[in-house]
Amino acid sequence: MSKTITSKHPAGQVARLVAAVRAALRPAPGETPQPARANPGGRRQQDALAVLTAARGVVGRGWAQNTWYVLDTPAGHRPARHRFLPGRLDHSRVVGACLVGAVMHGAWLQSTRPEHAYPAIDALWITLFDAGTPAATDPVGPLCPPLVRAARVRDLTTWNDRDHRTQKDVMRLLDRAAARVSAPRLPAG
Repeated sequence: MSKTITSKHPAGQVARLVAAVRAALRPAPGETPQPARANPGGRRQQDALAVLTAARGVVGRGWAQNTWYVLDTPAGHRPARHRFLPGRLDHSRVVGACLVGAVMHGAWLQSTRPEHAYPAIDALWITLFDAGTPAATDPVGPLCPPLVRAARVRDLTTWNDRDHRTQKDVMRLLDRAAARVSAPRLPAG
C-alpha cells in the first residue's frame, strides 16, 4: 500500500519566492486596488508602465540597498528583516525600497494579483541587459517560466546592491524602462 505525503508548506527557494511574492502583494483589509493607466500596447505593457511609474515614486521617497524594504517603525526607519525573501509585510509602513522591492510594492498598490509585478520585472531586466534590441520589439518580452523570472529578480537585486550604485542610477533605469515600454512600436509583419 502506497501512501502519499504532502506538505502544506512548499519547499525550495523558488517556492519560497512565489509564496513571498503572493504574501507581499496581498492588500490590507479595506484597501482598493487602483486601475492601471491606459497605454497603447498590450495588457502586459499597460501593467508594466503602471507598476514602473509607481515604483519610481517609491524609490523617489527612499531607496535601499541590501534589503527589499525600509519600514517606518516606532524606533524610526528600519530595514525589513527577513531570512530569504519578505513574507507578510505591512505595506502601509513602507517608506523606501530597493529596485525590486519598489516594483513589488508598486504592484501591490494597484492590484491584488501577484503576477501584476511580472511585466515590470521583465521590462526592467530587458532594459538593463538587452539595451541594443530595437524598440520595435516587445519591451516586456514574452511570458517566461518562474525560474527565469526568479533569475531576473536575482540579477536586478544584485545590480541594485552594488556598492557603487546610486539612487539616481535606479531612477534612470526605471525611466529608461518606462520610456521603452511606452514607445510606439512598429506593427509586426
